Amino acid sequence: MSKFNLLSYSLVIGAFLVGGFFFFYRLFNFLSPIELIGIIIADKLIAYSFFIFLLLLLMSNGITALSTLYYSEELNYLHSTPLSPSNIFTLKLLETSFYSSWATLIGALPLVSAYLICFGNAISSIFLILIPLLAFISIPAGLGVSTIIILKRLNPRFTLKQLSATLVCFSILLILLYVRTSPYNFNVPQTLSLEAINQFMEGLRVSNPYFPNEWFYKSASALTNNNMELYLKNTALLLSGGIFSISLAFLLANSFYRLSWMSSTTHLERATYAKKPLIRNLPKFFNLVQKDLKVFTRAPLQWSQLLIIGILLVIYSISLRKTPLYVQDPFWLSAFALINTGFIGYITATLSLRFVYPQISLEGKTWWILRSSPLSKRTILHSKGWFFLLLNLLIAEVVVISSNIKLVHYPFIVFISAIITAIFTLAAVVLAISFGTIFNEFNETNPAKIASGAGGLLTAVLDLTYIAISLILFIIPISTYIKAELQGMSVDIRVPLLISSILFLMLTSLFIIIPYRIALRKIDEIE
Repeated sequence: MSKFNLLSYSLVIGAFLVGGFFFFYRLFNFLSPIELIGIIIADKLIAYSFFIFLLLLLMSNGITALSTLYYSEELNYLHSTPLSPSNIFTLKLLETSFYSSWATLIGALPLVSAYLICFGNAISSIFLILIPLLAFISIPAGLGVSTIIILKRLNPRFTLKQLSATLVCFSILLILLYVRTSPYNFNVPQTLSLEAINQFMEGLRVSNPYFPNEWFYKSASALTNNNMELYLKNTALLLSGGIFSISLAFLLANSFYRLSWMSSTTHLERATYAKKPLIRNLPKFFNLVQKDLKVFTRAPLQWSQLLIIGILLVIYSISLRKTPLYVQDPFWLSAFALINTGFIGYITATLSLRFVYPQISLEGKTWWILRSSPLSKRTILHSKGWFFLLLNLLIAEVVVISSNIKLVHYPFIVFISAIITAIFTLAAVVLAISFGTIFNEFNETNPAKIASGAGGLLTAVLDLTYIAISLILFIIPISTYIKAELQGMSVDIRVPLLISSILFLMLTSLFIIIPYRIALRKIDEIE
């Protein structure tokens, strides 16, 4: 089994790295020939991507640190051994950093590698970028752990709900601070004068000097220009920030960690009993949905990350709705709409992997209660995905319709994108709950670790493959329709669209039915 897991991890991670690299390579290869503006857009893509990474890493490290440093079941044993508290803290710090950062590394490496190769043409620079990349990741790791130690020292009863609310507020504050301190903007000049265009271009080149993501992008940009002085300067800033962040965590741990851990074990949170009306006399299926909904709302580890993703989607949607101000060509606007549909499909796949995939495993020791009750296995599977299907569908449809309506003025394109997105959401949820049942981990209580397993990686690869093939099926009829509209011609695309739709539905059925049937058989085999 260990060899199988190692092989699965290697294949899936390799597929992610190779697929991500080719995607970003094509993107940067398209931008590189564009004079002046191409490299600027690429630089801003790196800077904004790593700002998002910074927010997610800060949130992930903070929440993971609370569970690994204070609520892990093995802590009672570790603190009873001759191990010093500093050794225990070091072990848990490494565990927290790994589980919080590995997904970011898999996403960041292809992005940065493609950028360096397209604009620098030096493969050796990929090895040099690893130093600032690891330094960048260490900054939110140390800050997240330090925040937890301080909060638990101030209040031993500090809970996940309070932590999640604190981190969400801090993330919003960080976003506002980043926007306010950024000296550049994207207000395209309304005149063709050379002076206004030059001012606009120079404004885009100015960076924010206060945030680690900007230091990292400068290090990467310096490698493409062979400017080692700039690379060393910004790498030194990242290393200094990482050393300060980790040193602060160790300083606080040496002073407060053991005391705060002992206080958190003795000062248990008082039980509260809220008299909230329950919906009675519901069918069995909806009783299960109601139970899972209550568990979800009581787990800040779940809804806090969903809230952060929601905030980022709002920012994305607002920025996308401004695209017609800068791009007037209907063909490219329609292409953006199709790309936007694929991106929303990726978001639904991510949400399903993070929140739906762990649902069966999170039943843990209570799984025998469900299986010994008079509930069919189909009822159990369906109830696990129903709530998240509605939630994902609501998020996906609101974003894709609101953004595509502004991008294109063709109701036909908006309607097609909404239908495709709905099917993407259904397929993502069914895939996640099916593979979550097949690769169950009842001994694990952390949903992030469950989703990080071999089954989770396999689910992500299959889901992204399905989305990519589906979009390719609709490219030909939709592009034909758009070109005809631009030329003022009337073209009948009903037959090509019908063929694409049939193939799309056949592909969806294949990706849904096979894993679902395997999951039903797996339920009977679970002991």
